[in-house]
Amino acid sequence: MIYEIGKSLGVPVTRFFEGLPENGDCASGLPVDERIDFIASAEGRRLIERLIQLPPRMRARVSALISAIGEELIACHCDETQRDDRRPDAGSAQDA
Repeated sequence: MIYEIGKSLGVPVTRFFEGLPENGDCASGLPVDERIDFIASAEGRRLIERLIQLPPRMRARVSALISAIGEELIACHCDETQRDDRRPDAGSAQDA
């Protein structure tokens, strides 16, 4: 099944395993990969089915758009985290 998904998305099967520990490094109780959960969900299957129906060039553009949106969300989250880190701790004023 992963082969078919990779083939339809135009990515190698190894792409689905990037970032996972090497063989033998897996600890029991690893959290379930959210990406695999999404792909296996009804919403994920519908999205993939509709992406497959797009012409390859449009599919690549949609993929690039989704990647850009994801990068923007990550950047916004990082900016918010940095702002939170710069705020004086309200609790420390009460402790003094």
